[in-house]
Amino acid sequence: MQSVLDVCQPRREILAGTFNPEVFTASLSPIIDFYRTGSGRLDDVYTDARLFFSEATYPTQGMRTTLNEVFARIAGSFSVPAIHRLETAFGGGKTHTLIACTHIAFKGRQLQDVTADLIDSSLLPEPGSVAVVGVSGDEIPVHKPQGTSLVPYTLWGEIAYQMGGEELYSQVEAEASSYAAPGKTYFDKVLGGRKALIMLDELAQYAARLDAARSDGASQLSAFLMALHGYARNNPGIAIVLTLASASDAFARQTERLAQLISQVRGEKVSEDDALGIGERAVRSVASVVARDAVQVIPVHGTEISSVLAKRLFVSIDRQVARAVADEYMQMYRRNSESLPDEASSEDFRDRMVATYPFHPTLVDFLNRKLAVAENFQGTRGVLRVLALAVRSLWEKKQAVPMIHACHLDLRSDRVVNEILGRTGSSDLMFVLNADVGSVDTGSLEGRRSNAEMADLRNPHPQGFPMYEYTWKTVFLHSLVGRSEGVESNILGLTESEALFATSFPGLTPPQVRTALEEISASAFYLRFDRGKYFASEEPTINSVLARIRRSIRTEDVRALLNGTARKIIKGSGSFHVEHDVLLPEHVPDSKNRPILGVVPPHAESVDVEAIITTVGSNRPRIQQNTVILLVPETVSVKKDIEQLELHREHPTRLSEARQRLEELARQVRAIRLLVEDPQRYGVNPAHLETSDFRQRQSERENALLTQVATAYTRFFYASASGSIIHRDIRTAGGEGGIPFFELIRNTLIENDELLTSQHTTQADLMNMQQLVFRHRDVISLQDMLNNLYCLRNWPMLESPEVLEQIVRAGVQKGVWCVFRMGGSTSDRPEEFYYEKNEVSMSVTLLKGDYSLISVQGTKQRGWMDPVRPKVDLRRAIGEVMRHASVARVNDVIRILMERYEGISDQDILGAMQDLVKDSWLIAYRGELEPLEKPQLMHGSDADWYVPDDDDVLLTRDEARRKGWLGELGEEEREERLSFTGYEAVKRLKPLVHRLGAIYSRGAKTTINGLGLDEIVLPDGGTLTVRLHEVTPQSMKALEELFEVLGAILQYAELRDGYIEIRAVDDGCPLVHELKNE
Repeated sequence: MQSVLDVCQPRREILAGTFNPEVFTASLSPIIDFYRTGSGRLDDVYTDARLFFSEATYPTQGMRTTLNEVFARIAGSFSVPAIHRLETAFGGGKTHTLIACTHIAFKGRQLQDVTADLIDSSLLPEPGSVAVVGVSGDEIPVHKPQGTSLVPYTLWGEIAYQMGGEELYSQVEAEASSYAAPGKTYFDKVLGGRKALIMLDELAQYAARLDAARSDGASQLSAFLMALHGYARNNPGIAIVLTLASASDAFARQTERLAQLISQVRGEKVSEDDALGIGERAVRSVASVVARDAVQVIPVHGTEISSVLAKRLFVSIDRQVARAVADEYMQMYRRNSESLPDEASSEDFRDRMVATYPFHPTLVDFLNRKLAVAENFQGTRGVLRVLALAVRSLWEKKQAVPMIHACHLDLRSDRVVNEILGRTGSSDLMFVLNADVGSVDTGSLEGRRSNAEMADLRNPHPQGFPMYEYTWKTVFLHSLVGRSEGVESNILGLTESEALFATSFPGLTPPQVRTALEEISASAFYLRFDRGKYFASEEPTINSVLARIRRSIRTEDVRALLNGTARKIIKGSGSFHVEHDVLLPEHVPDSKNRPILGVVPPHAESVDVEAIITTVGSNRPRIQQNTVILLVPETVSVKKDIEQLELHREHPTRLSEARQRLEELARQVRAIRLLVEDPQRYGVNPAHLETSDFRQRQSERENALLTQVATAYTRFFYASASGSIIHRDIRTAGGEGGIPFFELIRNTLIENDELLTSQHTTQADLMNMQQLVFRHRDVISLQDMLNNLYCLRNWPMLESPEVLEQIVRAGVQKGVWCVFRMGGSTSDRPEEFYYEKNEVSMSVTLLKGDYSLISVQGTKQRGWMDPVRPKVDLRRAIGEVMRHASVARVNDVIRILMERYEGISDQDILGAMQDLVKDSWLIAYRGELEPLEKPQLMHGSDADWYVPDDDDVLLTRDEARRKGWLGELGEEEREERLSFTGYEAVKRLKPLVHRLGAIYSRGAKTTINGLGLDEIVLPDGGTLTVRLHEVTPQSMKALEELFEVLGAILQYAELRDGYIEIRAVDDGCPLVHELKNE
């Protein structure tokens, strides 16, 4: 898309900087004087009629209408109005139209070739055939002047003087000098039979001054105008063109000037309010006459203003390109129609863009509807000054833009700033412009950049447009007028859709402008968003208060906050000990017996990683070098990388900038916290901090600090298994919600085979460990192995001592190595020896005894691989066999036990059987397994001399009772013992288990000779067996909590087998009572 630089040619004086807008803003009186005297104080463009029409005049519809009707009336036509009132507004072209009338009235047909597009050539009068009257109402005296010179001091006297000079004036002097409106005689003498063009400019000013001079001034003026209008309507050849603004238009922007004029007329001080009241009364009186008689004409319509301006500023404009550019804009507007005003996507607006090119319609509206409201802006003159400066700046800087928007006004130029701020009475906002947008004095501010500039640096536009400066500049410019009315003013500020519309152009899209608008709440000091509008205010925003607080925060407070944030997000775990604020070797403790994560603070400039890992201070080597992990943020340089710094000289600068960004964010968070803690200390209403926007902002900044500190920690250093100190990179999502740092580090170490964990128990892991452990010898104590893992840099890092014990047990289980503990110093065999077939009991704590690891080959060489016979409780083993068999021969029991256990003899078994029979646990007899008659039973005292034989039969007491053999025992012996096994035991014990301890606490005093809860099937898998032997009442009390736990388990678990035996039965014992009464 072509830019305005390519298709528009500014006037030479614009580019040279010699353009004088006063040239294009003449008034009527000097033109009249030029024609009467031949001399003028105006530029040729106004006094030279041909130059005026060819170079300075754009043929508007209103001007064409006025010229054709005025000169048709002068030519004698009664079909057109005799009286025209030019509607005055910004850029309305009323004075320009009056001057055009003047040139044609004086020169007529001589201008035929340069007025062809303005007036029908047949209406052009003969030069000198028309009397011309041009009166500026703000110049006529309202009191009789002193001195001898003839100076008319009434409107009717001035008209007579201009129509016929002193001669005609003397003929009507009585009426011309009277303050009373003249009658018909006056009009006949002055206007009778003549062609006349009467132009009355600024009637409102004259009416106000006249009414201030005499109480009947306005009424006499009204009477004169009524008579003049009547005479013109009834007589051909007379045309009247006048301008009369409404009271609000005439005086609202110039009340101070009006007060001065009226004070001069009255010779006393008149207040602005009183002056405005006089002006309003006078204008009302005159306006009623004008409204009744005159036809209103608008010389320049809003759609023509830009063309008028372009005519005065440019030599040529390519309208074909204008249409193509407008099409590009329309595509952008329609893609974003939901965000823009309705007019943006209409065909009418496309046509308007073509008409106003190279100026965007929003710029024209801004000048027309806003800046022109300012009293001293001077309407067209002010607009021409601003636009001329804007055009010159764009061409000087070769700034390619598709159309010229308000955001393209160069507010870094003294001339532009003085023109706009000075003439709108907004110089008090200069500090706002410098601080938030950027202007001539921004370089003197702290940081030497405006807030918009810093935002553009933080988030640059893809094509390099300063989108924040453009957007914020637009908001600022729209805040120059309407401030006295506040935010309720219709002309102060912009809505979001208006700001998007006014700023965006192809290349800078509405969504990008919205991003810049949203940043106002976060970064601007004086721009703000309130009640649906963006605008600038001299009252500081929360941002400016926070900026003041930030400047007062000490560096040590910022660093403390960063360190505190690091502590918050980098926490310890069960396996890692965390040390914060690590800057020196002595900051990391030695001999912690687990991994230590040393955290270097974000504010540090550099750190000596190697010194921290290998020493605990000057000339003091670190013992446990293989436990230190150093987490270093990207803001800190590592001294071991000095050589690399030489290759990358920008590296220190990059680190410094990253550190400064982090510290600036911490400073922001600290400032917000201080403000929230005591808002009144900083002159802020606490209610302003309760808004959802501020709360969201505080939350966002707090989270941003957490995230930025977290993401700054991108690497950690440690002693690798290769023996050297290396670093690994990590990435965290930031904040407190992400994966903990220790877990990221742990996973990275595991992935690189640098950390031993409980998962390293596979056959491959154990074989790798075996090669490391037995590299030099086939034996190593577990304590030495632990020390090696802590201290030797070529060994892997150990997560915890418990992990080592798990790994050792797994190695024993899988036959990778064996574990032993020697007994006395003279023994050549270990007191404890564990290998694949004899695993380490869970009751053994390997790291607390003098246990060692030995290779399998080493045990074989030492002859330790002979089976180790386990000690067996034969009484319990025989009882288990009999509980399942109920009745069996002695030799069958021996065979079963010999198969089940190694290292036992048949004599051991027979001895245990003999004891069981003597204790009446079992009953023996000689004979068949199923005798036809009751055999001779042996048990208890009857078996004192009993020696079991291989063919003897053993049976349990329950089986003997079932067969009916036990009933013939003596009553005394039956009462002496209480025994239940199998189903009977389960039925009695299961409901009693949870109360067993409590029963003894309430007085039970029976010793339990045997108690078994066999095969408790646990709900989630697995079985549990509990057996007690010779348990005294005191021990039963001590086991009360155990029985409560077992009882709770049995509520959900199945008890498949059990037994209980009490040899000395006491009927007074609560337990015995419970068992018998089941």
